[in-house]
Amino acid sequence: MLPIFVVLVVGARALTPLFERRALMIAAPLLMVVSVVLFEAANLAGLGANKLWDGAFWPLVAVSAFTAGAGAALSILMWAELQSCFNSLQIVLYVSGAFFLGSVIGWMTFGMDESRLVVALLALPVLSFACLKLGFSKIPSDDLPKRTWGKLRFPWKLVIVLGVYEFVLGVKQGVSFESDLFAFGVMLASAILFVVVYFFFHRFDFTRIYRTPIVLMVCGLLVALLAFSSNSMVSDVLVSAGYALMFLMLTVLLCDIAHRYGVSAVLLCGIEELVMFTSAAGHLTAAGMEGGMLPVNVDDPAVSVALVMLVVVASMVLLSEREYSRWGASFFGAGRLAFDGDERGRFVQRCAEIEERCGLSPREKEVFQLLAEGKNAAAIERELYIANGTLKSHTRRIYQKLGIHSRDELRALVHGEGSIGKGQG
Repeated sequence: MLPIFVVLVVGARALTPLFERRALMIAAPLLMVVSVVLFEAANLAGLGANKLWDGAFWPLVAVSAFTAGAGAALSILMWAELQSCFNSLQIVLYVSGAFFLGSVIGWMTFGMDESRLVVALLALPVLSFACLKLGFSKIPSDDLPKRTWGKLRFPWKLVIVLGVYEFVLGVKQGVSFESDLFAFGVMLASAILFVVVYFFFHRFDFTRIYRTPIVLMVCGLLVALLAFSSNSMVSDVLVSAGYALMFLMLTVLLCDIAHRYGVSAVLLCGIEELVMFTSAAGHLTAAGMEGGMLPVNVDDPAVSVALVMLVVVASMVLLSEREYSRWGASFFGAGRLAFDGDERGRFVQRCAEIEERCGLSPREKEVFQLLAEGKNAAAIERELYIANGTLKSHTRRIYQKLGIHSRDELRALVHGEGSIGKGQG
């Protein structure tokens, strides 16, 4: 997967949007199907999994592994591109729902007999491709991914924290981590987020969940410390749930940034996926401890303490940001995007300046930007899932805070042709 992520990140401006490249759309499921066929052919020819890397069979297995990873990488970023077409609430529901469904399907395949597993692995890529095509066909043309965007200062704090979580998970997986426990942790985190957002989105403040991954991760590591063993089911579930929730939230935020600022989700999520390098480093560290190449044992309390400190320090770096507005975008540094030559970026920046100056609430900020974009009442109600009366109430308060009386005055204000009313802000 990693080589494909590197190619797509480096060549994002030339290759995106991916959904317009029919060859890549078809290649994603086709590569995964080919990988299954090649592996099964090598398996049958070698008469057993233990002999796959012997003699003439290992090149076939290697090609199978590469095609599987390449197809999966393309598919992941194409889905990120689709998710970046949605509004904030839809992004949370789709991403958390996808995480949950994927973990359930993965859990169901554990222990499945080979013939049924082969059928599942052949069918799932094709089903994913069909759903992806259907999804893009339902997106209005104005909301489809853009071909160009301005300069970007990527929120690197996000990468650092996720990298630390990946490393800790890699250490745990390199010792005694059970795959079904990891799937259960992902199911738990994604299901809770989906349910909370779906039923309480009117009162939901996404920024309140930012601290949850650190709590889960630290508790999981402390359980291993108190048990004097890295082999703990409770510890494994908590660590996997903490990592999954962090990865899920960052995916949601990156897709939301891509949607708001018109930046390619392939670029943003591709950089996020490259952080899995640190997971490999965690595996190697665990192997070094178990093999005696490092002076400590994986069950030593010092190891758990070091991992806890690593998670806490990295999380504090992230949580040191004080700006929680705009649904978390500025929280991760998106408020410092460079807008050179980027009309969309300058528009969003101007909206943010007015919102902060006038003290708009998080919900009022969302309504304000949609009003500034010129969207009608029905479109705003549909996008934010609010009633007409609620929209009118938000609009009235926005007008009062800005000291204006109409949409024309609002748009003039955003485009620098007006001024905020006296005594407002």
